[in-house]
Amino acid sequence: MKKSQMMSVLCAASMVVSLLTGCGGENKPANSEKTEIAIEETKRDSAEDAKDDGQFYKLNFGHTLTENDPFHQAYLKWAEAVSKKTGGKLQIEVYPSSQLGVEEDILEQMKQGTNVGWQTDAARLGNYVNEFSVLLAPYFLENMDEVKELMDSPTIAEWEKKLEDEHNIKVISFGFVQGYRNIYANKKATNPDEMKGLQIRTAGAPVWVAGIDSLGCKAVSLAYGEIYNGIQTKVVDGCELPYIAANNLKIQEVAKYILETQHIYQMNFMVCSAEWFNSLPENYQRILTDECNNAGLEVSEQMQKDSDAAKQAMINSGMEYVPADQMDIAAFRKASQEAYDKLNLNEAREAVYKELGKEIIK
Repeated sequence: MKKSQMMSVLCAASMVVSLLTGCGGENKPANSEKTEIAIEETKRDSAEDAKDDGQFYKLNFGHTLTENDPFHQAYLKWAEAVSKKTGGKLQIEVYPSSQLGVEEDILEQMKQGTNVGWQTDAARLGNYVNEFSVLLAPYFLENMDEVKELMDSPTIAEWEKKLEDEHNIKVISFGFVQGYRNIYANKKATNPDEMKGLQIRTAGAPVWVAGIDSLGCKAVSLAYGEIYNGIQTKVVDGCELPYIAANNLKIQEVAKYILETQHIYQMNFMVCSAEWFNSLPENYQRILTDECNNAGLEVSEQMQKDSDAAKQAMINSGMEYVPADQMDIAAFRKASQEAYDKLNLNEAREAVYKELGKEIIK
């Protein structure tokens, strides 16, 4: 096209734009707002697509659970969904049964920027940002609805930012919920006084230890893989776990009683290196977190149903079941205040409960 012809076309286009936009809001075309919105959405989508730099990314994700655990199957679904939505450019390799190593070492690798991820819990994250610990303090959470509400919590968002800024650990999701933890022991007990003298296995983080101690028994830290042998050889008198995990570990073979304390409603955290996460294109970041939340909430709903079956399987094997309504939950709840005081978690509890519209029961 000749230069003179090009200038004519540009002038004509300019006149059309002036007619559409220069006459004030009253004469604006009826569909102009929709057009502008569509243009902005196109720009945004194009900007996100532009961040797809053609590179391939990989996350090595590990956990302590077995291949038979529902969470492991959910992680495989998460990996499949992420791969599909990124055209195979973001891959997640899932490693069960601590195949990647010890949790503490994995978290340190994250801090160094390595492309590893891990299923951890609020207790472990509390070693970095103390306020996280409250999420696994005794009788703090009660149901799945509360967990869903917390996904939009400004308070937890502040803790997550601090974790990222100060320790280079990024929270991907906390939508994986195992439900209530209960005590499995070789002695029957229904209140804190009767719990005295019982040595109960738990994880080693401070909130786990303080929480179990507050129930009246003595917390003993053992690795997850040592729980069965620990009870069998009487190193400990029992353990505390969700029903599905306890059934998978065949705790019914070494413990006599199910003591339904329901002392913790357990949510779990999926974390990775913040440095690695922030190196991803923004749309990949969104896909990684959204699909993790989707997989987590789906398996958590299913696990609530499966927990009853796991409990019944343990009862059928010969364990004596002491249900929650026969346990002195009020006494356990009152005793648990000791853990909040010891770990300086009262303010954190108040902040979250305010967002949930929930009152503290002492």
